[in-house]
Amino acid sequence: MKELRTLPDGSITYELHRKHVKNMNLRVTTSGVVRVSVSPRVPLGMIEAFICRHRAFIEKALQNRKNRGGHPMIPALDTEMMVMGQMYRVILEKPHTVSAYLETSSQGNLVCGNLLQGKPSQRNLLSRNASSGKLLRGKSSTYAVTVANDTLLVRYPSDPETIDASKVERMWLTFWKILGQDFMEKLAKQVHDEFRQAGYTVPRPTVRLRYMTSRWGSCMPFKETITMNTRLLLGPTKFAHYVMVHEFAHFIEANHSSRFYKVMSDVLPNWKQVKEEMKTYYT
Repeated sequence: MKELRTLPDGSITYELHRKHVKNMNLRVTTSGVVRVSVSPRVPLGMIEAFICRHRAFIEKALQNRKNRGGHPMIPALDTEMMVMGQMYRVILEKPHTVSAYLETSSQGNLVCGNLLQGKPSQRNLLSRNASSGKLLRGKSSTYAVTVANDTLLVRYPSDPETIDASKVERMWLTFWKILGQDFMEKLAKQVHDEFRQAGYTVPRPTVRLRYMTSRWGSCMPFKETITMNTRLLLGPTKFAHYVMVHEFAHFIEANHSSRFYKVMSDVLPNWKQVKEEMKTYYT
């Protein structure tokens, strides 16, 4: 159960999640939401005292989020951004311009919406990945984002004062995950073929997509799993390709030895140049 509460002095608004956890947990999300998870048996007074004891941490974390300009995967309205190598403008949708939406429900489930005149690859991608969802026609969605040509149409509540930052964050992160999963799986197949052509035998891994703050990708050789950073969707596809090759190379060599870099050069000869370009792009 989730509640949105504010301390009696009005200084901190927080999300209270009642769940079966042993300890009280507090975190400040990348979009500036203060989230507290506690057991259903913990009284409210104890929770508020816990938050007050960590007031300095919360204020510092919120200031850091503000200085960084917010979550990099949550774009501002009326801006342009690159998505998988193509430029899109993020626009607040006007009423009745879209008849169906891709949205995140309160349970976090996906609802697949009509992509209207979206590009065929995007239309097929989203409708394939969310084919088990429910198609909503002629129904407004409170939090929704959909692709139409070179535009990302966004729907938020009509009253700006009622916008829930945690729902906005969940909507965007889910959108990117759905959009990118098929792309990353196809990229993994391509890179697998490139390794085979270079004379290396590697497994066909399970590919996962997750927003990460400290790394672009990770590989678990024993589990044959590669995890790619969702942020890679916000740039040229050659950067995601470089990271995928890097993670595949760990199936051959677990550490960054000279052999590892030989594998990299055999499969992607210009990897050093791409790496430098990527550093500049994401700085």
